[in-house]
Amino acid sequence: MSASKELADRWLGAELNRIWLLSERALRAFQQAQIRPQPGHPSIAEVEAILAARRASRHGAPQPGVDDEASLTKAIDEVEAKLGALRVKAPLGRLIENLDLRPLEIETLLVVIAPHLDAPLADVFNVLKNAQTGRRGVDLALIAQLFRLRRSDRVSLLDALDPERPLMRWRLIQALPAEAFESFNSMSHRALRPTFDLVSTLCGRTELAPELTRFATLVRGAANLEGLRYEPQQRDALDALCQAAKGGNGGPWMVLWGPSGIGKRTAAERIAAHADRPLLAFDPNAVERSQFDDVFTRVCREALIRSAVLYIGPLTSEHVSPERSVGLLQHGGRELVRRLADYKGPLVLGVDGFQPPKIAADHAMWELRLTLPSEPVRGELWSDALPQACRAPDVQLDNLARAFNLTPGEILRSAQEARLIAQRDRGRLVAQKDIRNGIERRLRNDLGELARRITVTTRWEDLVLPREDLDRVEEFISRKKHQDTVYRTWGFGERVGYGKGLIGLVSGPPGTGKTMLAGLIAQALDLDLYQVDLAQVVSKWVGETEKQLGKVFDQAERAHAVLLFDEADSLFAKRVEVKQANDRFGNMATNYLLQRLEQYTGVAVLTTNKDTALDEALQRRLTLHLRLDIPDVDERRRLWSTFLPPKAPVEPGIDLRELAAEFELSGGYIKNAAVRAAFLAAQVGAPIGMEVLRLASALELEDMGRVVWARAHESGADDASQVS
Repeated sequence: MSASKELADRWLGAELNRIWLLSERALRAFQQAQIRPQPGHPSIAEVEAILAARRASRHGAPQPGVDDEASLTKAIDEVEAKLGALRVKAPLGRLIENLDLRPLEIETLLVVIAPHLDAPLADVFNVLKNAQTGRRGVDLALIAQLFRLRRSDRVSLLDALDPERPLMRWRLIQALPAEAFESFNSMSHRALRPTFDLVSTLCGRTELAPELTRFATLVRGAANLEGLRYEPQQRDALDALCQAAKGGNGGPWMVLWGPSGIGKRTAAERIAAHADRPLLAFDPNAVERSQFDDVFTRVCREALIRSAVLYIGPLTSEHVSPERSVGLLQHGGRELVRRLADYKGPLVLGVDGFQPPKIAADHAMWELRLTLPSEPVRGELWSDALPQACRAPDVQLDNLARAFNLTPGEILRSAQEARLIAQRDRGRLVAQKDIRNGIERRLRNDLGELARRITVTTRWEDLVLPREDLDRVEEFISRKKHQDTVYRTWGFGERVGYGKGLIGLVSGPPGTGKTMLAGLIAQALDLDLYQVDLAQVVSKWVGETEKQLGKVFDQAERAHAVLLFDEADSLFAKRVEVKQANDRFGNMATNYLLQRLEQYTGVAVLTTNKDTALDEALQRRLTLHLRLDIPDVDERRRLWSTFLPPKAPVEPGIDLRELAAEFELSGGYIKNAAVRAAFLAAQVGAPIGMEVLRLASALELEDMGRVVWARAHESGADDASQVS
């Protein structure tokens, strides 16, 4: 038996012994006054036998006069003298101190609990209440009888059941409704019962009650920061919080905020351990709205009884919807502050979000932002989560650390998921695709509502660009790969406060490969490409467009996905002179986008075929501006060769250079013409020939609205006309 459990047993034995003595004294007083019950009454026989056995255990052999009032009062005084020291050390002492229980409230709580722990006491209480009257359970009238309260004290006793006093406020006891009684409906005669998880805690149980484990967890962390991967500055700030926690109660609330999975609860465990306390972590999102008040109160009470640091989280920095956690952070967190107004224990709040939480309270607060780990730290986290022995040769942890700006929790969960999948698949090693699939699924959940993922199937061999343009694209990609070295290792990040993101603008006529180039950039960086869904982002309501775009930037920055803004001129249009309200709101949206783009630290690619319509201020924020023109003859020949697969039935002797010289098409239209020619040839069951390619190219030009004088040369007109 643990020391705490042994102490609780000693305290409980002394409390129950005292209540037995008080009950016997009240019973003897009734008998001496010949009120009730009479000695020959059937209900007294069993009670007298129990009392005789208890006297024998106290005094040995029966002695005359040992049950008179003087001897009982002496025995009560002796027990109470011992109880003073026991209560201070027992869980009840923490309850009294933290909840400010008055003496009569303490006595009420103990008497209400007693018959549930020592069943024969219920029989004695029934005799004292005269069970024939219909009174049931423990009530205030019984407590007044046991302690011989005067009228003034009885008035104070009624305060014990005030909803704002601790017994009812903290759900220590419950009063049955008046409708449950036929004869007695006054407050003094309403039956009282304890909250049973409180009883088990007072009796020394170390684990949480089963009904609380769905919403709360009791843990004890290590009183150090070993094993946690932090930047030096972040570790110093967390260590300062740990040292401050040693001050005990009355200190400031601690607010830890950052993205989900950043390690707020783990940090809270270490803070609590430095104060030599356990941590009681409560998840408000796991509680149904109808149960929230009761559960929240009981969790707070449990933390106070156990001298635990209470951790509430995850909360969200946005206004919490009523369906989730009863709007704890709505209106500057006033609802949360109201619920914690009487809470006197140490408290840590864990808030999810990329922006500082909005909590307005008179209580002092110590706030710490937990930032996303740097690339080297992410590499260490991946290495810890996926040891070399479980990794396949194709796993590239350096690429994962550079490409995905994940939190420690997300890295751990992704690694655990990948290992589990590999183990179930015949126990193979973890492959790169296992990890990427898990990461992509998590990112899809974040960005899926406002952007759609584009699958990249093209290759660099399919891209036809002049050498100087390719060099500029390679320089753009290398800046991302060496970002950590330049900004962190070489110290340029201290001089460059903003504008660290990579923003590329690709402009040119339709079909010149702008979107394809964005996909190849994402592929080279081992990132996912997400195209912003303008239909979901742009709103007619003022401010909603900016709000939605802010979410896109936040999620993409955390995931380091490549954001694609196709037809960027619709969002980054030139600001105009304000002549009407719509002009002002349009300018405001452009202003916000330009500012947010400058703060963005990820990768974004903008495409447009109307670069003259873009705002001039966008140019300064660009890392790359590449203008794609219609390819020349040699480039068009290479494109034709790229879009004709080796498996396709192509007639020998086709002159692709002649075809490229004859039709001035961009890469996108050449792809369309090649596919169209294949279907035309398949329609007549013939291989792809020169005339079919000419016909398909001519049809593409017609679809573009350009005049075509002839679809084919005269020598092949018959064949072409048959196809057409």
